[in-house]
Parts: sequence; structure tokens; C-alpha cells
Amino acid sequence: MKINPINNTVSPNFKAVKVAQTKNILIDSAPVIDLYKLHKSDRPFLKKLSEQVKYKKLMPYLSESLQKRWQKIFDYCITKAFLQDNNSYVAVSNNKVCGIMTYQYDNKNILNLDGICSIPIDTNKKVKQLRRAMFYQLFKDAQASDARGIKLEAVIDGPFDVVSMYEDLGFKQNMNSSKYVSMTCNKHKILYQLKELPFFVDYIESEEKEPVNLMQYLA
Repeated sequence: MKINPINNTVSPNFKAVKVAQTKNILIDSAPVIDLYKLHKSDRPFLKKLSEQVKYKKLMPYLSESLQKRWQKIFDYCITKAFLQDNNSYVAVSNNKVCGIMTYQYDNKNILNLDGICSIPIDTNKKVKQLRRAMFYQLFKDAQASDARGIKLEAVIDGPFDVVSMYEDLGFKQNMNSSKYVSMTCNKHKILYQLKELPFFVDYIESEEKEPVNLMQYLA
């Protein structure tokens, strides 16, 4: 099943393309999450996004240290997304940006996930199951590029237990430090997850080829 194309009026300065529509099929009330792949021309969007997302305001119930940690992860994702060699995506739900993901390949064709970060769409409100939807895209990209595996560094002093979430997605721990856990997912596990994730996430590839102005999803 594929999404029918929709015409989009957009400035040539923006070239993000919608790649998929996703939804958690185990939760009736789960929101639709659209995934957009960014182009280097979308840097003005990234800049404005970085100016608007402030976790101190969005997540006031968290301690100041956790707000700062989450902000640092988000800022790091933005910085990496600006790089020429990085592939980056944003997730949109209910017409609001709810997540960002960015990665690049090393000289051994291993996909290095530089960062993935959820973005609250309202005060104390983040989109549930976002990580699973974005990792579905990551695994599809890894398979399409015949990547030898995926590497990441999981934050252990953040607001959520991401290590356990990554383990559920087929990653294993390799080496720990005071703030990070180095984790990897091999080719076999990538293929396994691509067979498992359809039981959790309805992933509909988009047929839309026209670039989208993502500024419409910012306040």
C-alpha cells in the first residue's frame, strides 16, 4: 500500500521529501507519524527548529539537569544534521515536528547513528512510539545501502532508559563509559527487525516526490 501523491507549493529553497507515513498498530489511539528526509537546502528549517525547541519550557516537570541533557542531545542532532555527509530525517505528527534523526556511513560502510531525539509537541507531551517508527526507517536505509551494521552511543544519564529500548530493537552493548554505552546491531539483526517491526508499525511508503516546505510545521 502506498500513499497517493499530493501537490505541494514550495519554495525551491526547501527540498525535504516525505518518505513514509507510519502508525503504531497495537494502539488504537496512536497518532500518525510522517517521516521526511531532509536535503541540504533545508538548513533554514533546521536553524529555525533549533531556535524554537527549548526543553526547559517544553518539559518543565523534569529536573534542570535532565532538561539540559535532553537539550544537549537535540542540539547535537541539529549540528550533525548540518553536515554534508549526513542523512537526516524529521518526524511530524499532528502538524508538529516530533523528532529528528541523523546518521552517516564510515569507510567500512557501517552506519553510524549520530543522534535521534524526540521533540515534545506540547508542554509535557511527547509522541509515543516515535523511536520505533524512526528506527524502522533507519533499518530500511541500512538494508538498502547494504550496510555491514549500525553503531550508536546510547546516553545513560538522560531522561529515559534508551539502552533497554535499543536492546529491544536488536542492539547489543559493547563498551560503557560514564555517560554513554556503545552499542551495535549487525546485519542479521537488521534483517530480523525488518521482519518484526511490521507487527508493531504500519509503514506506508510515500509516492510524493515534490519537495515540502517544513516551515509549515513550525510555530
